[in-house]
Amino acid sequence: VELTSRAGALRQMLLDLLEDTEEIRRICILGKPCTLNRINNTVECLVPSEKEIAEEDEEEIEMLLENCLQRCESVHGQAERLLDSAKEMEDSIRVSLSSRRLEVGKVELLLQVGAFFVAIGALVSGIFGMNLRSYLEQHPFAFWFTTAGIVVGIVMGFF
Repeated sequence: VELTSRAGALRQMLLDLLEDTEEIRRICILGKPCTLNRINNTVECLVPSEKEIAEEDEEEIEMLLENCLQRCESVHGQAERLLDSAKEMEDSIRVSLSSRRLEVGKVELLLQVGAFFVAIGALVSGIFGMNLRSYLEQHPFAFWFTTAGIVVGIVMGFF
């Protein structure tokens, strides 16, 4: 995002600079040779008049600025594509995580349902475990029938 914004700002600055011919002339003037006066420690630049600035220099500066503008637009476009790709990747990861979360929730629900039916089986076993007479204890296979009934009831309830 920062790269996109900086490339956009640079692009706008280059466009403004290309539209301003006076600024291009100032750039041409700054490119002229300067001398250092050792006595005064000052820098003296020869500032030519507007007629002395060759159109070739201006065209060269404009071509360089246009080249920079093209590169800046290329970088800006690549940054936008990368940002879009990053957003798409983030959305894809979010969907994948949501899917995993739903799978975990489904397994958790199955475990809770299973625990509920096992608790019901424990309740039935607890009722039969009381010291009350039901006359089932006299039947030789009553324990096995009751146990099988509880297990079958748990499995059927679970599914």
